[in-house]
Amino acid sequence: MYRVSRLHKGAVALEFLMLFPFVVAMLYASAIYGIVFFSQYRLQNVVDRAVASALYVDRSAYQGDEVGDKVIERATKVMDELLRTLPGPLGNLEDGASICEPASAGEVEMIRCQIIYNYKENPIVPTMSFGMLGTFPPLPDTLEAEAHAAF
Repeated sequence: MYRVSRLHKGAVALEFLMLFPFVVAMLYASAIYGIVFFSQYRLQNVVDRAVASALYVDRSAYQGDEVGDKVIERATKVMDELLRTLPGPLGNLEDGASICEPASAGEVEMIRCQIIYNYKENPIVPTMSFGMLGTFPPLPDTLEAEAHAAF
């Protein structure tokens, strides 16, 4: 038969009290990171779809520089529409946080769309602050998504 000495009574409870905060912190951090990574994915999806939609501009309908202007115009319009469909703070970005502009790689004309979400000033989920120790979990200051395509 198993006998518990007086010296070992309560050891399991003490171990539980010491490990429980770490287990809860790991669960909290994994939930927060899941939300942040999913938000990053949604922003990347918006810029990818905006650039892809710009490639459907009929190049034969426009002359010279008009093609580039129409490509940028279409990508910007699609990106703005897609951003409005995002929930919460992701859909309400600051002015200048999303941009589609012409780019070049050598002699190839390209379109570049970018979104920068200021996560530090407008967090999606709350973090815990421990004063001098900082915040938990550590999160990025910005979420950035970018896509390029040649046209």
